[in-house]
Amino acid sequence: MSIMALQFPLAAVLILLLAASTTTTAAAAQALPADCPDKCGNLTIPYPFGMKEGCYLRSRKEFFINCSNTTQPPTPYLMKNGNAVVTNIFLDEGELRVLNYVGRDCYDASGRNTTNSPWLTLPLPYTISDTKNIFIAVGCDTVAALQGYRVGKNGSRSFTGCMSVCDSLDSVDNNSCSGAGCCQTHIPSGLYNLDLSLGSYFRHSYVWTFNPCSYAFITVKDQFNFNSSSFEQLNVTKQLPIVLNWAIGNDTDPCDEAQHREDFACMANSNCINRPIDGSVGYLCQCLPGYEGNPYHPGGCQDIDECRAFNPCQNGQCLNTPGNHSCSCHKGYKNDGMNDKTCIKDDSERHSKIVLLLMVSLGMYN
Repeated sequence: MSIMALQFPLAAVLILLLAASTTTTAAAAQALPADCPDKCGNLTIPYPFGMKEGCYLRSRKEFFINCSNTTQPPTPYLMKNGNAVVTNIFLDEGELRVLNYVGRDCYDASGRNTTNSPWLTLPLPYTISDTKNIFIAVGCDTVAALQGYRVGKNGSRSFTGCMSVCDSLDSVDNNSCSGAGCCQTHIPSGLYNLDLSLGSYFRHSYVWTFNPCSYAFITVKDQFNFNSSSFEQLNVTKQLPIVLNWAIGNDTDPCDEAQHREDFACMANSNCINRPIDGSVGYLCQCLPGYEGNPYHPGGCQDIDECRAFNPCQNGQCLNTPGNHSCSCHKGYKNDGMNDKTCIKDDSERHSKIVLLLMVSLGMYN
């Protein structure tokens, strides 16, 4: 029997897999303790995240980073009981990069299997980035499904998946994830609390000599490039990076609602920004133009001294102002109209002398 002679439609297998899987006004600034650590292993941890009580955003346990000292260097996990290792935190983008487990479904020569079905617990306001990640399955007798819950969809379950088949290594579509040895699909927006499931039509019996396992995972786009050696590489790969979206709070119209509450997180010299991502909740904070730093930190954003870093005023002296600067022009120069950041040649005195000479010349002939 050919591997291509599939007995059940893909949709039916996906449903069976899913049924079998288990779903698990500006505020007063928070005073931070002087001994708040900001490093866990190789990770720098900026506020509103923190590793001890009082060092992360108050009443927001989702910003707790659990720094485990059982490894060297220490390993930062997202939240107290989380299983996601944090590798980077981006304040401006409202993103986290974490490591997530690769799912696998392996068979021996007798058809007995061992399965690893990873899960990722993401309470709001964390969601899987649908623009930065992709769902991929690898194998020659493989059907994979991903399920989660979508923000703003009345808590309804959403799932996606794909199927990959091939008869031999020669039939693998190298450097392409098009269904022959590898398949991929986009992730619905706003997904959280994820479960991954893997299955096989024929328990890999027809391809066991070169492909005894199926693999499935979410990873950053362009992070994984499939070829025939991917079967062996994934056999020793436990985790791959993914991007999570994060924000402050769970409101659907967050800035309008949050800025009137006492726990508003945007500090001095910053703006509240509603996330433009479909299916997301919460808000982000960004420093105003001319300011820099951490907009969530109790100290707020700090003025950028443009005059100190460099002299932007050619033919003038730079004067720093809060969030801005201006140029006091040297003698013989003036500001260019309403632009007080530029000094241009002042020809008014020369023009006056020309007019005076012309008047004198005309007077001599009268």
